[in-house]
Amino acid sequence: MNNLSYKDLLLSFPEYLILIKIRLFGISAKHALSAKRKFLRKYNLIELSLKFKNRYRISDNGKMYLRYRSRSFWKFAIPTIISIIALFGGYDVYTNPVLKELLESIASLFARIMEILGIGS
Repeated sequence: MNNLSYKDLLLSFPEYLILIKIRLFGISAKHALSAKRKFLRKYNLIELSLKFKNRYRISDNGKMYLRYRSRSFWKFAIPTIISIIALFGGYDVYTNPVLKELLESIASLFARIMEILGIGS
């Protein structure tokens, strides 16, 4: 599966957690080949480790999927957080100077993160 589209690949949350666990710790061949984890082989998300015998590690496809999923999450989360902060402004929460400064700094932090990630206009 050379042309894997990460937009079309939707793993469930437990499958996503398994992929993160494999990225951090690896997985033995016995567990990797079980029927519950057949999605790992189906989408070529794991490969045999060169360093350790009978161990699997995350493949380049798996790493790219995790990057895509993380970026996709931030594309949703950052504008939502900025909108909530703006909503606070509509309810005169900014009358408290400490809270106003805190919310403005959080908003500028997320705006900077959006610039770095290339999200938005």
